[in-house]
Amino acid sequence: MERVGLTTIFIHGAGANRSVWRLQTVHFPDSLAIELPGHPIGPSLATISDYAQVVERQISEKGISKPVIVGHSMGGAIAIDFALRNYSLAGLVLVGTGARLRVRAEFLVKIKENYLEAAKLLASWSVSASADPIISERMVQDLMKVKPEVTLGDFIACNKFDRMDRVGEIACRTLIICGEDDVMTPKKYSEFLHERIKNSQLTVISGAGHSVMLEKPREFNRTLGAFLASM
Repeated sequence: MERVGLTTIFIHGAGANRSVWRLQTVHFPDSLAIELPGHPIGPSLATISDYAQVVERQISEKGISKPVIVGHSMGGAIAIDFALRNYSLAGLVLVGTGARLRVRAEFLVKIKENYLEAAKLLASWSVSASADPIISERMVQDLMKVKPEVTLGDFIACNKFDRMDRVGEIACRTLIICGEDDVMTPKKYSEFLHERIKNSQLTVISGAGHSVMLEKPREFNRTLGAFLASM
C-alpha cells in the first residue's frame, strides 16, 4: 500500500544507529529513522552505494513514493548517492556531510587497536567544545553497541566516497545544514555542496559541531520544519 504525503527518512552516520535522530522522530510524526545493516544487527556493507541500495529497498517495502531524505555525515553521503540515482525525491537534506569524505589513516588504525579509545576520540570530534558532556558520553555508549569491524568498514567506505564531480547533477530541492564548529566536516564542505547544487539553501547553526541535530535540536528542528512546510 502506497503512503501519501511527505515522509521524512532519516539516515544515521558511521558507527551510529537510528537513535541519533531521537529528537527528530518525536518532533516530526510522519518520519522514519532507518537503521543500516550492522548498526548493530547483522553484517555491514562495503560501500556507500551498497548502503544506498538498502535504503531504497526499505523505502520501497514501506510503500513510500516521494520521500524527503535526511542524511548525517556518512548518512549524507548515502543520501547524495541515492539522489544521484534519479529517484523520485520530494527533497534532500544534507547534514554535516560532504561530496567527499576523507578519513585520517591513523584513526582507522586506532579503531583496530583500541576501539573504546577510538570511540571516545570520535565523540570528542563530533561536538562543539560548548556542548553538554552528556551528548558525547551517550555517543560513546552508542558506538560501543556497534562492532569495531562495522565502524571500521563505515569509515573505509567514507574514505572511498567521492561525488565532487557529480553533486551538481542533483536537481531536487535541497537543504544543507552544518554546525559552525564542525571539525569533522568543516563548513567549507557544506559551502561546496551549496555552490554546486543549484536548488539548495544553506543554514549554518552557531554553537554546534558535527552532531548538530543533537547539540542544537530546537534550531535544527525549526530549520528542517520550515523546509518541509515550504514543500
